[in-house]
Amino acid sequence: MTWPLDRSRAALLIHDMQAYFLRPFPQPAAPPLADLLSNVLSLREACAQHGIPVLYSRQPGGQSRAQRGLLLDFWGPGLSDNPFDTAIPDALAPRPDDHVVEKTRYSAFHHTHLAEMLAGLDRNQLIICGVYAHIGVVFTAQDALRHGIKAFVAADGVADFSRHHHDMALRLISDRIGRVMATHSIITALSQQHLAVSGR
Repeated sequence: MTWPLDRSRAALLIHDMQAYFLRPFPQPAAPPLADLLSNVLSLREACAQHGIPVLYSRQPGGQSRAQRGLLLDFWGPGLSDNPFDTAIPDALAPRPDDHVVEKTRYSAFHHTHLAEMLAGLDRNQLIICGVYAHIGVVFTAQDALRHGIKAFVAADGVADFSRHHHDMALRLISDRIGRVMATHSIITALSQQHLAVSGR
């Protein structure tokens, strides 16, 4: 897919970057976590610089059995309500003007107000970064397509349990769902639009 990225139509979604979901990556200063954090932070700063809305998805801790539903069978009870599980890294913490979506399923669109939020912001493109590529990122990108929202996934701004899962997710998104771009390519596309507008 070769959709052009339009900063006047785009929003950034930082998907599930909570301590519980980052814990499978045991070495914060080593790949993939160090690269993931660096690239997500770069995307957040670039989008903030260009006036692109920044949104976060996160799961509440201490969900009931009813809230967990069938996810209980796959993953158990999930996050506790302790900040040790629910916290987003300080460097990435939502700012006052950012938007936060609470979700209890893989997709950030499922039973949330994300689609309405994007419509209210007059945005129909969604840059997605975060974890995990083959689960929440894929399901969110798929639901974006269903809502008529173009998904742009940062290839090196998402991470997964393994290289196999990561590559599988990006291939599926690229082939059937949206556009996959490197973080630097996303930032360059946004910056070039800024230069083009400034040069008029």
